[in-house]
Amino acid sequence: MELTCRDVMVPSDIQRTVLPDASVATAFNIIKESRARFLPVVSADGTYKGVFSAPTLLKLFLPKAALINHKYEPSRFDNLTFFSLSKADFEKQLDGLRHEKVRDNMSMHENIPVAAPDTPIVEGIFKIHRYKRHLMLVEPGTGQFIGSVSANSILDRVLGDTTIEE
Repeated sequence: MELTCRDVMVPSDIQRTVLPDASVATAFNIIKESRARFLPVVSADGTYKGVFSAPTLLKLFLPKAALINHKYEPSRFDNLTFFSLSKADFEKQLDGLRHEKVRDNMSMHENIPVAAPDTPIVEGIFKIHRYKRHLMLVEPGTGQFIGSVSANSILDRVLGDTTIEE
């Protein structure tokens, strides 16, 4: 029997999510507690909206000058060694994130690969490889978040008991 993305997903009742109107501080606390690399952003009715990721969180600690070109383009700087951040600087910036909303700092759903739960696993692996990101599973027609697929969920659920001799 051919495996589908549903067979290897982390279902919505286990996958940690965050609401669009939650503060970035709330997302930080969920990421820190769960050690998640990403949080699907899901509205109160379960509709998938986008993703808030650990790299996005880290970007919020960068000096604004490093991001001056454009929101999605790399900086003109080759390095940032002339900037510094102390633990106190991190804590101050973290305190400011209480006022930032997830919806203003998330990757929009158009930039994250999405598939239906019954998508063949080979297609899911291809999308993960192509986009270098996790895959969100959304119910066609309704937009309801069903679960997520990542390299780890595939390895855990398909090859969890398998070892390779060295």
